[in-house]
Amino acid sequence: MVVTRHGLVTRRRLIGGSMAATLMAPALSVRAGAQEQVSIRLMTSFASPEERASYEELVATFEGLFPNIDVEYEPVPSDYDTKLQTDLAAGNAADVFVFNDLLAPNLMSSGILQPIDDLMAGSGVAVDDFYPDLVANFQYEGQTYALPKDFSTLAMVYDPVAFEAAGIAAPPTTWDELRAAGEALNDAGEAPIVIGPNFDRFMAFLFAAGGQVISDDGSSVVLNTPEAAEAMEFYSGLYLDGVAQTFADVGASWTGDAFAKGEASIVFEGPWMFGALESADPEKEFAVAPMPAGPAGQATLAFTAAYGLNAKTFTDDPAKGQAAWELVNYLTGPDGMALWTSSAILMPSRPALADAFLAEYPQFQAFLDSGQFARGFAMGPGGAKFNGDANGEIEALFAEQQDVATTMENLQSRAEETITLGGGGAATPEA
Repeated sequence: MVVTRHGLVTRRRLIGGSMAATLMAPALSVRAGAQEQVSIRLMTSFASPEERASYEELVATFEGLFPNIDVEYEPVPSDYDTKLQTDLAAGNAADVFVFNDLLAPNLMSSGILQPIDDLMAGSGVAVDDFYPDLVANFQYEGQTYALPKDFSTLAMVYDPVAFEAAGIAAPPTTWDELRAAGEALNDAGEAPIVIGPNFDRFMAFLFAAGGQVISDDGSSVVLNTPEAAEAMEFYSGLYLDGVAQTFADVGASWTGDAFAKGEASIVFEGPWMFGALESADPEKEFAVAPMPAGPAGQATLAFTAAYGLNAKTFTDDPAKGQAAWELVNYLTGPDGMALWTSSAILMPSRPALADAFLAEYPQFQAFLDSGQFARGFAMGPGGAKFNGDANGEIEALFAEQQDVATTMENLQSRAEETITLGGGGAATPEA
């Protein structure tokens, strides 16, 4: 648990921190066959002007180190996944593009990504250079298709001032304590627990109850189980019993927005909260603790993203393909990742960078520690569509249009209809 004033974390301060100062000259070199000038395209989403600027700085740094490679950076402000998939289907996607763990199985199973195992071997890059189970999100049928550029976990962000006013001596560590804390906040007239009807938040409670989406052997959907139902009874019960409110109830666009506005005393979010609070209220005091343990123990959800290589680039122009790999290798290498995680409020996916990162930014401790009991977001091909469908089922439950038993039956059916089993599975990153 770390209590901090968010003004500590600003993009310029991060860039000027000791991590950035440790950057070394790259160990990479463009191969002899690619010494002529090469132009490649990089497409990413961005959540804020600061994140876009961070990408631009990375690209400029790379071009300074690799003067024979020009990178045309294409930032996409909204509907990124739709644009990416549309471009891929049309055959005009960028040479390098960002994609997340939820979308990964769809892309890997389609044949549009370039496998990178041989490229990694040729550059001396090993899976063990990263948290291996993060890499597992980007492996399919025995091949590696991408390397994780960063990761984040869900933890409990809370207001220590509200806790003191409500007589809550310590952050809740169990579900029973969480519910009791919510009741104490309500009784004291403090801002409540705020949640949303979101499957990607419910999943942390699902795992803590001993449930999961896909069986360990990847052969079946296992959402309609007693463990999953227990998790849904607790999560929805917080709202239906009046212990928690939704972000819409308090006039916010998401739970982090509710917290930043002072309309929530507890939310379950990731390290992107630092950026949200920096923009909304740099002086607001807050604290971060691990997710409260459920019946099966501690658990949370991990999110990661990667840089993909367009297989078409390698087919059409091998020299351009090699240059695209050099970019990915730099961006996910020690120097590029240190610069990126110093400027983008995300955690490094290379264990070797963890100690230096925490020494500079100790407020990430709870998020990074939570990687030890985190589970991955990937659910197989079709998982991204199922996630949206699942949100609708939880919304119907919150609106009391159906009960928990019906919700779990519907989630099971929707997952069976949508998710293609086999080939890949959810990972359990260990930080």
